Amino acid sequence: MKRINLYVVFLLVMVVLTITNPVFSQAKFEPNSYYRLTTEWQGIAKSLDVFDGGNNNYFSLLADTGNFSGQFWKITSVGGGYYRLTTEYLGSDRSLDIINDGNNNLPVLAKTGDFRGQYWKITPLANGYYRLTTKWQGDGKSLDIVNDGKDNNQPALAKTGDFTGQHWNITKVK
Repeated sequence: MKRINLYVVFLLVMVVLTITNPVFSQAKFEPNSYYRLTTEWQGIAKSLDVFDGGNNNYFSLLADTGNFSGQFWKITSVGGGYYRLTTEYLGSDRSLDIINDGNNNLPVLAKTGDFRGQYWKITPLANGYYRLTTKWQGDGKSLDIVNDGKDNNQPALAKTGDFTGQHWNITKVK
């Protein structure tokens, strides 16, 4: 009887896990499609949206889900496992970014550029949701929804944890 090489068995198991387990598979998004982003915590009734703060300042928030172009997100690969997030409403000129203000946690739609705060890693989680982190802040901070006890609609980068406000559902809408 031949001895089975443990290294070969290990490699085969890793290949099977990579193919079948979403945690090990990289997210794939169609470049000309739009997606809706909702959280496990707030469910499908609230979607990541854009609002005009005046003076050409655009912020993100969770809003009642509807057929609004600010809730339709294009997810475009920028290489290295990172993506740019833009909306149908503002087009490719504005990307989801993090304000560099010392707190470094407020997401806005800023003029598109080569900024690490606009490079998002979208990591599949075992429960079918995704975690969103930036190249700038790394895996230690994830896009979350602030639990303020009243509106519960303000996105922010927060310390990464197993919180349902950091579990994002990404659904193709068109």
